[in-house]
Amino acid sequence: MRYSFALLSTLLISITSFSQNLLGISTSRYGGTNRLYINPALAADSPSKFYLNVFTGNGHVDNNYVRYQAPFSLLRLITGTVPPQYKSADGSIKFSSDYTREMLNGRAKNGTIWGEVRGPAFLIKTGQSSAFAVTTRFRAVGQVVGASESLLSALRASLSDGAFYSVPSNDNKFSANTNTYAELGLTYAGAILEGDGRKLLLGATAKFLLGYNAQQLINRGLNYRIVTDPNNSSSALLEVNKLDATLAYTTFLENRSLNPQTLFNTAAPGKGLGLDVGLTYVDQYDEDSPALQIGVAVTDIGGLTYTGPKYNYNDLGASPAQFRGSDFNQISGPQGIAQVIQNRLNTGRTPDSQRFNAGLPTSLNLSADYQLPGGLGINVTYLQDLRSMQATAIHQPSLFAVTPRYDARWLSLAAPIAYLNGGLTAGASVRVGPGWLGSDNLLGLLGSSSNSIKPRGLDLYLGIAFGIGRANDERYDR
Repeated sequence: MRYSFALLSTLLISITSFSQNLLGISTSRYGGTNRLYINPALAADSPSKFYLNVFTGNGHVDNNYVRYQAPFSLLRLITGTVPPQYKSADGSIKFSSDYTREMLNGRAKNGTIWGEVRGPAFLIKTGQSSAFAVTTRFRAVGQVVGASESLLSALRASLSDGAFYSVPSNDNKFSANTNTYAELGLTYAGAILEGDGRKLLLGATAKFLLGYNAQQLINRGLNYRIVTDPNNSSSALLEVNKLDATLAYTTFLENRSLNPQTLFNTAAPGKGLGLDVGLTYVDQYDEDSPALQIGVAVTDIGGLTYTGPKYNYNDLGASPAQFRGSDFNQISGPQGIAQVIQNRLNTGRTPDSQRFNAGLPTSLNLSADYQLPGGLGINVTYLQDLRSMQATAIHQPSLFAVTPRYDARWLSLAAPIAYLNGGLTAGASVRVGPGWLGSDNLLGLLGSSSNSIKPRGLDLYLGIAFGIGRANDERYDR
C-alpha cells in the first residue's frame, strides 16, 4: 500500500510543469517557427527567406513540493543508465519515496510534466516585412495547481503516518488536469507601421486542434480526514465527507498506443480551435546598428471540447467516500485514477454530461530583446498565466527569464536563467548549423544526492531546423 500511494502522489506531484518555452531556441533570431509560440509577429522578422523545422522535441518537469534526491541523476533515469545496484532482478528501478524530499513552507503546491513534439513546419517570407508559416505540434501535459501540503504529505506517507490520523482538513482546493492533443497552426505576420528603421509588426496564428486524452478534477472545496481502516487495524484510509468538485475524463487511449493510426483517427474524442495574437516593435537603423525588439502577445486562446463523462459533486450524502491504497494498485494512467475516484464517490452514477471543455494554457507574453551587430545579445521574457486556478484548463506556469546569447548564421549559444514556480533555473543551449541541443534547467538533469544539487525538475530539448536564403532586408545582408 505504501508503494501504491507513493506512486500515486509522485504522479500527481510530477505532472505539474508543462513548458513549451525552449528559451534557447525561442529567443534566437534564427529560431524560425520556434519563435512563433512566444509571439507570432516574429514571423515577419525572420532573417531567412525560407525556414524549415524538421523536428523539435521537448520534455519538462517542474514542481514546488519535492526535491529530487536519489543517488542517481535524472539524466541517468531518463536515459536508462541507472547503476545496477539500484535495480531489481527484473531490471526495473527500485525508486524509493526517500528519493524525494518535501519543501514545506505553508504555500500551495503546483507541479507540471510536459512533453512536446514540434513536427514538420515551415516559414516563408512573402515580402520584406511579411511572412506566412505552417506549424504542427503534439503536446501531452499533466498538471496539479493549488494542492495543499497536508494532503500531499498524507499521500506521500501512504496514509501510514499516525501524525495525520483523525486530524480534519477542511476547504482544500486544487485543480488537476491532463491533456494530450495535436495542433495545426497557420500564421501570418506583417508590418502595420514602417519607416526610418522602425517597424511595428502584427501577427496571428489560427490553430486547429485534435484531442486524444483528457482528465480533470476541479476541486472547489474538500473536507477529509485519515482514519484507521475498520477492516484492517494496521492500515488507514482517507475519508472524504464533503466535496464540491467536477470530474471528467476520456478513455480513448485506454487500449491504444500513440501511433500514426491513432494520431489521425477521426474518432478522437476532442476537437477545438485556438488563437495566438502578437505585436512586436523593431528598431534597427541599418546593419551596423544595434537591434531592439519589444513584443507583447497573448497565446493559446481557446480550447477543445471532449466527448466523455462529466460528473458534478456537491453532496456525498450521509456516508463519506473512502479511499484505500489498494484502490490504486492496478491503475493504468490518469484515466485509471479518474475512474477509481468516480467509483468510490458514487458507483454506477449516470454522468451529468457526456461532453466537457479543456482550455489551452492561455498566457500573456512580454519580451524585450537587444542585439549588437557582432551577434551578442540579451533577451528578457515574462510569461503570465491568464487562467484562474479553478479553470478547466492547463496552465502556463508564470515565468521570468533573462537569456544572454550569441547569434550567428551557423552558430548560436544561449544561457537562459529563469524564475519559475518559486525557484531559479539555469540552462544552456547550442546550435551548430541545423542542429539544436539545450536545456532550460541544466542542473536539474545533473543533480543527485551525491553532488548536493537538489533539483525540482528537469528540462531537455533538441531539434533539427534551418533557414535557406537571406531575407530581403538589409539588416541580414551580411
